[in-house]
This record gives sequence, C-alpha cells and structure tokens, in this order.
Amino acid sequence: MRRLPIKRTAKQNLIIKSVEDYFGEANPEERKSVVKIALWLMKRKRRLPELTEEEKEAISVIQANLSDKTYRFSFNGVK
Repeated sequence: MRRLPIKRTAKQNLIIKSVEDYFGEANPEERKSVVKIALWLMKRKRRLPELTEEEKEAISVIQANLSDKTYRFSFNGVK
C-alpha cells in the first residue's frame, strides 16, 4: 500500500488532519484505513485496495466536513 506524502501541501495537511480527527485515537487496523482514506481524498488512488462500505461512508462524511468553512478554519486557519 502507498504511504502518505512526505513533503505535504497545505491541502494535503488539511485532509490528513480531518481524517485523523474523524477517527480519533486509531488502533493499528484503523490506522490502515486512515492512510487509505487520506490517499483516496488526495486523488492518489493507484495501487490502493478497494474501499469497504464503512470507508466509503467515512469519505462522504469527511468530504462534507471539508466543505464546511468553519471546520476547515478550525485547523490553523486554513481556508
């Protein structure tokens, strides 16, 4: 499976923070989902396994959160 980018843009940092915020304290199994969902939202889907139904639901909730201006601003004032 792919890894998260090392040199991240502001948008990538926002996506990673919002996914981690959604999952909270993640155990090692959930950590794999965190990485997979973050990569999916960054449009880096190549070589990723298929998403489960739970992960698809999480993506829709996270996308809704990211579209909210107040939620985005709560992470270090990112617009």
